[in-house]
Order: sequence, then C-alpha cells, then structure tokens
Amino acid sequence: MNPLIQAKRQDSEALAGLVLAAGLSSRMKQFKPLLPLGGQSVLARVVGLLKGAGADPVLVVLGHRAEEMAPEVRRLGAVPVLNAEYEQGMFSSLRTGLSALPAACQAFFLLPVDIPLVRPHTLARLRAAWAQGQGPVLHPTFQGERGHPPLISAGLAEAIADYQGPGGLRGFWEQAPDMAHEVPVADRFILRDQDHPEDYAAMKAEVADYDTPSQAECLALLTDVLELAPDLVAHSVMVGKVAQALALAAKQAGAALSPELALAGGLLHDVAKGQPDHPAAGAALLGEMGFAELAPLAARHVDIEIAPNAPLSEAELVHLADKLVKADHRVALDHRFGDKMERKGASPEAKAAIQRRWDLARNIAERVEAVIGVGLEQCLARAGLAVENEHQ
Repeated sequence: MNPLIQAKRQDSEALAGLVLAAGLSSRMKQFKPLLPLGGQSVLARVVGLLKGAGADPVLVVLGHRAEEMAPEVRRLGAVPVLNAEYEQGMFSSLRTGLSALPAACQAFFLLPVDIPLVRPHTLARLRAAWAQGQGPVLHPTFQGERGHPPLISAGLAEAIADYQGPGGLRGFWEQAPDMAHEVPVADRFILRDQDHPEDYAAMKAEVADYDTPSQAECLALLTDVLELAPDLVAHSVMVGKVAQALALAAKQAGAALSPELALAGGLLHDVAKGQPDHPAAGAALLGEMGFAELAPLAARHVDIEIAPNAPLSEAELVHLADKLVKADHRVALDHRFGDKMERKGASPEAKAAIQRRWDLARNIAERVEAVIGVGLEQCLARAGLAVENEHQ
C-alpha cells in the first residue's frame, strides 16, 4: 500500500464533508460556486473531491441564490443545508452546517467552496492520520503553512458552535492550540482560494497542468512528507535541473515536450529509493497520488525501451539526466559509466549489463543532440550545468 496513505482500516469510520457556499461572492463579482473550472463547476469539483475521499454525507451550506443552488447540490449527490442568516458571515454558515451533521458522524472535512483545487491525496493523508489516532483536529500544511480542509472531530462541533470570541473559527483554534495536529502535504492548492477575479483567472490557467506537481510540491513531498535523506534530495534536485534544461532546449527547437513535467520527473525519479524495485514502487506511489503522466518517468529511469521512430520523450530525458548526475554534481556520460565499469564490471554478466545501459544512454544523448542541434555538454553548459573540472 502507498506509504503516504497507509492507515489502520476502520470500517466504522463515519466521515462527513461540510462545504461552505452561502456567501455573496461580492469580491469576485461573479457567483463563485457555479463558475466553470476544468470542465465542471467549482461546486462540482469540491463535492466530487469530498465524495472521492469517502465523505458521506457531503453537506453544502447555502444562502445567497439558495433556490438556484439547491437542485444542483442534489444532482451532485450532496445535501443542501440552508443558512437563513448567511449575511452575518461565514461563521454563521459553519454553525448551520455543524447543526446538520448526522449523529453517527465521527469527523468532518471543512472546505469553503472557493478552495476547489485541493488534491485528493491531501484528503487521503488526513484520513490516514485520523485513522491512526491523531487529532482531534488535523490541519494540512504546505511549506509549514496551514490550509484547507481541516479534518475535525465531530466531538468539537458543540464547542465550536458555542464559541463567542473574536476571529471566528481561527479564533477558536487560537484559544485551544493543543488540540491541533499538523499533517504536511505536497499540495500548494490547500492555500489557494479565489476571492478575486485574478485568483480565478490564475486557477483556470493552472488547472490545465493540474496533474504535474510544481517544483515546490515535489520538494515538499521529498522533504516534508517522505522525509528522505538530504543527499538523496540533493541528487534529485540536480537530476531535475538537468532534465528541465534538456526539455527546454528541445522545446525551443520545436519538440513537443514539457520542461515542467521533465523537472518533476527528475525531482521524483527516486521517490521510492530503498524499496524493492524502486522504479515500479515510485511509479505506483505517484499514480496513487494522481500524477498519471509523472508515474512512467519514475518507472523508466533505470531501464527504458525506445520504440523505433518514436519522438523524444520526457521519460528519456529523465533517464539520461540521472546518468549525467553522480551524487549531487554533474558528470560526463562516459565518466559515469567508465567509473561504474571499473567498480562493478568484474564479471562478464555485470560488464555486459553496464555496457548495455551505457549504449542506451549514448543513444538517448544522440537523439537529444539531433533535436537540439548542438552537443549535449554545450547545451548544458549554456544552462549553467557544465561538468565540474574535478569530476571530469
């Protein structure tokens, strides 16, 4: 099972979802819940996220344009809950939602409707932490900053609803800090809302590449979530830089390649290092996280097959970049394999295996050079990634 979401299975778990969607959307100047985003409405994305995480029921607190919203909420398989006093602010909607939680509910995800791009694996991480006995409130964090949705024990519902102090829910957490537990996640979108038109425009631009994690998300996964060794992270960072530089040069030469995908592939190629068959394990982990385009890059970074006449791919660039980096520094291809042959090529079988991979890497390097029109080392030197003299 994916170590990111491994949990003690509890069939009796009863988790609900609570969506706050009653506001006026005054700063947006458009009605946020029904705005289109990535082929569906913002509301549909949020409800689908919670349902996909096993939340049942998903309650959607309505206020402004409630008559219009209620049929859509039901169509999505969620439950509309009316807050007649929604103009008093978000905390009034929270109180309304808390009063509608079913008696069997043990905990609930709380998510404002204007935070629609949270990644599914974030909710899986929270749910796993809950099943392992952490709580009673779990905050996802990205780069040390708390975001949405928290997973909150239903046992706190009455105390939250009765809170009369300043600051709404934030004020409630501040007056009882010991109850909170933070769960690091590789998800920049836990911090992203869409209060203003420019926020919505940015989200529409980003949703097209939603399945490719950013550099910051990759680093958060390696360091904060998986807590991998610093030397492995440093190696991965350099491989990512090399793969990105090659992809950028190839794209500028007309190849249909994504430097962002190549960078992420390089950063996460060794994400399961230390596990049996770590390329396959890494691919499985990334696939379960929803990074379907990234998984094959991890799977093929040790061995790769290239179909005849196939166009250059990001997987080849990650494979080659891994061979151009030793520890956390750049090396020439022949230096890397010559050294390996000297150290590990004692038997005919080992020598043949090393020679096969050496020839494969040379073949990929030639394919890259044919696309970019300059030598491999010249290209990387231009990107500030030349081989260091002491490692030549």
